[in-house]
Amino acid sequence: MSDIVLVGHSYGGMVITGVADRIKALVYLDAFVPGDGESLMGLLHKTLEPPAVAQFIGDFRGGALEKNGGMMHPIPAEMFNVSAANHEWVNRRCVPQALTTFEMPVLLSGKIENVKRRLYILAEGWDTSPFRYFAKKYTEAPGWDVVKLPSGMMSWWTC
Repeated sequence: MSDIVLVGHSYGGMVITGVADRIKALVYLDAFVPGDGESLMGLLHKTLEPPAVAQFIGDFRGGALEKNGGMMHPIPAEMFNVSAANHEWVNRRCVPQALTTFEMPVLLSGKIENVKRRLYILAEGWDTSPFRYFAKKYTEAPGWDVVKLPSGMMSWWTC
């Protein structure tokens, strides 16, 4: 199977990178793009200013420690500049996620370099976005296209 196109949104960028050795094209939709051995928590330190990193990590870990469940609370739509009319709709679809998925590094085989087509889509309409880092990094990189949308991170959900 070489005609597969995967789209990874947010944490999904970690997942699609991990399986890239079987993929024709990768589409990162406001997503993290890890290198070998990198975790989402580690990438936050590269992509955000220290106060924002501390806030995100504190919220992730604090939510996961509540009732010792290890599951992080979903970040509310309000944080991502989703229109007020769509807050409830988006928030109903967000579910807890295991903290360990953010802390575990991705181990790559090196075959991701065989993926010839990569697209990074940046929703640039929300503050404290860690994804501007990746859009800037890949704007001039060979094999990458970057598209910017004037929307919040989850605004495309309600199109």
